[in-house]
Amino acid sequence: MYAQAPQSSFEVASIKQHVGEVTFSSDPMVRGGRVAATASTLMDMITNAYSLRYDQVSGGPGWATSDHYDIDAKPPGDAAPTADQARQMMQTLLAERFHLKVHRESREVPIYALVVAKNGPKLKASAPDAAPGGFVRATDKGQHMEATKGTMERLASQLSHTAGRPVIDKTGLTGTYAYTLDWFPSDRIPSPDSNLPSMFDALQDQLGLRLESTKGPQEILVIDRAEKPSEN
Repeated sequence: MYAQAPQSSFEVASIKQHVGEVTFSSDPMVRGGRVAATASTLMDMITNAYSLRYDQVSGGPGWATSDHYDIDAKPPGDAAPTADQARQMMQTLLAERFHLKVHRESREVPIYALVVAKNGPKLKASAPDAAPGGFVRATDKGQHMEATKGTMERLASQLSHTAGRPVIDKTGLTGTYAYTLDWFPSDRIPSPDSNLPSMFDALQDQLGLRLESTKGPQEILVIDRAEKPSEN
């Protein structure tokens, strides 16, 4: 079993199964000094608590993705917890109330290697005084990514969330770069006025990079046990 380091826990926590149709959901997050979630599944809570993508979690009962819960938890003390502290307390809550037991293992899985395209990279080196920063946001026309001092490792990590499989940096580029990337996600229906390319084409045309399909080791969190919580 996965041995957790000693962690803090919530002073008090309410867990209730979400009643009615799910029209809105949110993962556990710090709100006004408390940690709350709306219509969150156990799988949502696990990926949130352990900072994982859904493809990095294996196993679990069927209800882990179908039952939705509302959570309202009060951390100890008066100060609002940091995001890391909230995740640690969620790990403790999952172990105590859902009787969650997990372990980690490495598996060979399909991945993408981020590599330099045939004609070389189209990247601009960051200004010496540039502050680290970047974001990815959805627009009415597609997805927009922007970085002022981004690394290729960070770019690969961001692409992993939309590529459908893990992305590993194999570019060999070790500097920091300023770049933008615009593409249309494959899981959305294009709007009539959108002419954005796919993520694969955008990477090659806009950044001079490409995704190469391969296999590689991936650390997986395996669910060994989980039980429905008693409400309070």
